[in-house]
Amino acid sequence: MQEKYHQTFYVISDSVGETAIRVTNAALAQFPTFTDSSVKRFPFINTLEELTEILEDALKHHATVVATLVNEDLHYFTKEFTQKNDLFYFNPIHDLIQHISIITNKEPSEQSGSLHNLDDQYFKRIQAIEFAVKYDDGKNRRGFKLADIVILGVSRSSKTPLSMYLANKGYKVANLPIFPEANIPREIFEIPKEKIFGLSASPKYISDIRKGRVKFLGLDENATYSSLERVKTELMFANDLFDKVDAHIVSVENQSIEEMAEHIIQEYKKYQLNDTEK
Repeated sequence: MQEKYHQTFYVISDSVGETAIRVTNAALAQFPTFTDSSVKRFPFINTLEELTEILEDALKHHATVVATLVNEDLHYFTKEFTQKNDLFYFNPIHDLIQHISIITNKEPSEQSGSLHNLDDQYFKRIQAIEFAVKYDDGKNRRGFKLADIVILGVSRSSKTPLSMYLANKGYKVANLPIFPEANIPREIFEIPKEKIFGLSASPKYISDIRKGRVKFLGLDENATYSSLERVKTELMFANDLFDKVDAHIVSVENQSIEEMAEHIIQEYKKYQLNDTEK
């Protein structure tokens, strides 16, 4: 009986990673009976710190590393790490880029995602959606400084749907849940105030939404999470933070996602215009 074998593939890119995913899936498709594999995707990896964490995790699983890293420093760091630790590393575009550089006597731009420049709006939207997923709900504090727009708000104030709607418009959005027990990342205080938006509503409005949510989950709708007093405490904490960072306040009460997004976009465009004129 053949021994069962599992292989993990780490797909790493300093862009969306679509090319690396397609190459990996195309190769796996040639082995239809090999079903015990998993593919983990890591898009928008632009720092050695992020890359190191991923590669160290890949080492734990003795993963196959497939990357479309056009940045030379990131590529050679990955190459050295994988060689040193006996991991297989494949970069499907690097050797070809180097070959073209030699025969043309020109240096590559090292610009991630150049393939999609013919359809820049499409690429921008896909990139923004990937970004919003990666940096949703304060998952990774690195996203706050990289974002076009940062959204702050208490639980059930529509942070995630608003972020995804804006991402579909091509904006890179990171959001952070606000509550008194949270440690607010220092990055929040270092972001230009024009990029920060605080979501606000009356305590009763948020409380009613939370009660509906916990009831849907089959929980006690009188739980502390949905109580009016708890919501008041959270909103007071959030409003104090909004004041400290001088955030734009956006009311979510009885407004559609489209209306809130349009307000944020108009404010952000003012910031972009002022920044261009400097």
